[in-house]
Amino acid sequence: MTQPAHSAPLVLGISCLHFDWASLGQAFARAQNEFGLHQIEFSTTRLKGDDFDRCGQLASDTGVGTALHAWKNPADLGFAAAVDEGRRLLDLCQRMHATHLILHFGSHAERDEGIQRVVDVCRELAPLYEAAGVTYCLENHYPFTYHGLNELGGEPVDFHLLFEQVHSPAVRFCLDSGHSNMAGATSEFIDELAHKLAYAHLTDNHGEHDDHLGFAEGTLNWNETLAAMLASGFRGPYVIEYPEQGDPSRFRRLTARLHELATPAT
Repeated sequence: MTQPAHSAPLVLGISCLHFDWASLGQAFARAQNEFGLHQIEFSTTRLKGDDFDRCGQLASDTGVGTALHAWKNPADLGFAAAVDEGRRLLDLCQRMHATHLILHFGSHAERDEGIQRVVDVCRELAPLYEAAGVTYCLENHYPFTYHGLNELGGEPVDFHLLFEQVHSPAVRFCLDSGHSNMAGATSEFIDELAHKLAYAHLTDNHGEHDDHLGFAEGTLNWNETLAAMLASGFRGPYVIEYPEQGDPSRFRRLTARLHELATPAT
């Protein structure tokens, strides 16, 4: 019997960039046994060559899921190069048994043009990711005007333009709570895009810079944010994106709060 969405188990994970590990085996062991988490998000900056196959084997052996975060700029690569890169990343995801690929829109001086470039790439890649069972997740980023970086995906409207043209279960939204807090738009992102939400990065800041502060250490309204995502039926992956700092309880405070909010009152 299928569980209702609101009672399905939570999927809790962590970015590999925010805790210490000297080998892939140690990364999986710490995430599972020390932190009590179900998934690791690896970065293309940390995995090379045979690491992807090793990740796939460890995922099979331990039951810990994997995701891949790639640092590319599909808005500025050009259509053919961006599609080729998307195909290459899909191959890496399959080798490491990753269920989700997380990307930023990238940056482009002309906002509308940059977003349309991303739309065109997503439309081309969607059937490939759908067939492979990998979700292509676009993450919200800094406000467009932040330090002149011209980052795309900083407002819900950017995602509306994407989803109005790309209709595939394989192309979805990744909420980064730190980036949305910088834009002062966390509730808007959830209210308007919860139906496309497939992945979440959880971190805090003081509303100006991407500080990667821990649970309740900045100005993000954590209770409101977590409760809104849970109320939408989203069960994860909820992925920690702030550093351990030698204190695993920094993670446990967040996961305990998530479980508390997710448990129906009796």
